[in-house]
Amino acid sequence: MKYIIDSNCFVTPHRTFCPTDVGVSFWNKIRLLAEEEKICSLDKVRDELYSNSDDLKIWMTSNLSEDFFLPFDNNFSIQRLSIITQWAASNSFYTSKAKEKFLRMDKADIYLASFASVNPQEWTIVSMERSAPNSTGEIKLPDVCRQYHVKCIQIQEMFREIGDVY
Repeated sequence: MKYIIDSNCFVTPHRTFCPTDVGVSFWNKIRLLAEEEKICSLDKVRDELYSNSDDLKIWMTSNLSEDFFLPFDNNFSIQRLSIITQWAASNSFYTSKAKEKFLRMDKADIYLASFASVNPQEWTIVSMERSAPNSTGEIKLPDVCRQYHVKCIQIQEMFREIGDVY
């Protein structure tokens, strides 16, 4: 099992409880897990994160190799992207605004779900998002993952599963 990390697992800790200059042990652990190839992310997450020039971007470019960010562009992922896009666009449960937000191509969620759903036994998505199956106003990544049989967990759960602390 390999863990693929959503952008909010970097942004939320950095902006709230663990900025890179204070939460050194957390960020060192992220770097070590990346070096051990236990965690990775997608190029789409990198693009989302690198759109801001801040301390997080500086930390990431200094501590994570370019190999940490896997390329999304492969035939299987692109096929799954088409399937999940059709599912979201035609889903009458969600509002138009929710669909529009989820389907934005500059956000990584749909790419993460598409990539992991190609081989759900191999990938677990790690996200700070919480499931909201009754919410019509937002399509949450954990709910999309459930739809496509992809495991999606919080970052604390990932550390527990790996058997590691920070």
